[in-house]
Amino acid sequence: MLLLRLINRIRALRRHVDKFRILSLLLFVLIFGSIAFSYFEKKEIWDAIYWVIVTITTVGYGDFYPETQGGRITFVLVAVGGIGTIAYVIEQLVAFSTNSALKKLFGSGAVKMKKHTIIVGWNTKAEEAMKELRNENEEFLVVGSELNQAELNAQGIPHISGDATKSETLNRCNIEVAKTMMIPLENDSETIMIALAARKLNPGIKIVVTCEAREHMEMMRVAGIDHIISYAEISGRLLAHAVTEPIVVNFIMDATTSVEGFDLKQIKVGEKTRLADMTLSENEKVIALYKRGRFIFDFTADITLEEGDYLVVISSSC
Repeated sequence: MLLLRLINRIRALRRHVDKFRILSLLLFVLIFGSIAFSYFEKKEIWDAIYWVIVTITTVGYGDFYPETQGGRITFVLVAVGGIGTIAYVIEQLVAFSTNSALKKLFGSGAVKMKKHTIIVGWNTKAEEAMKELRNENEEFLVVGSELNQAELNAQGIPHISGDATKSETLNRCNIEVAKTMMIPLENDSETIMIALAARKLNPGIKIVVTCEAREHMEMMRVAGIDHIISYAEISGRLLAHAVTEPIVVNFIMDATTSVEGFDLKQIKVGEKTRLADMTLSENEKVIALYKRGRFIFDFTADITLEEGDYLVVISSSC
């Protein structure tokens, strides 16, 4: 493994050296040609620079042309050295653009997002989460080793192909500046491994996961996961309520989507103030306060809010 990394570094260094040589040659041709043409043809240096650029780009306007023997020799040297060099530079630029497009298409490159959400895996839960994030104008990408790349490309969703437990893959996701990681996987062990890898690379990232087995929830907390959603528990509760209180289930389903129906959201209090002084839109209504780790439902408009409190607000998303 160490030998492979060393070989890759040597190859990368050689590519950089080759690029430096080509650019140095192009600069040399520009400087040499400008000085020589100005000297032999008795032209201003800026006219000489203009002539060299027109020559090596094969434009050839013909407004300046060599009339002396030294000028003609300069032309030959500039044409041979400059045209070939600039052709190579253009070829490399086209190749770089093509490689970047292919890497983006197949998820083998890296992203430059900031304050974004990393979604691990591609399944029904991930798709629903993406709909909500898109509706909230949140930046996100998908990462995983078994992605439906055709579908992701069709929807214009950025993605990284690779093992999310590996630091190399997470670094390509620009995890150091990511805001949130969402792990809606069905394998709790894999979820914990990914969370540990993410926490190591970005200690401040917020990690949200689904948990399939209740007995794994404590291990997930130890792994530093911030929010654990027990898929089985929530599904079971909704199923029970659908039998006894179906209207309540309809309300919950509407309130937890921002796509249609109602939308539940939180508003953080920035400084000490009264609830009556908080600015809300006409279709927003405060249904609960979150103070000191508990919810408050019995309150008036004169209640004092402290910095760090939260308002739980319901609004129409239609």
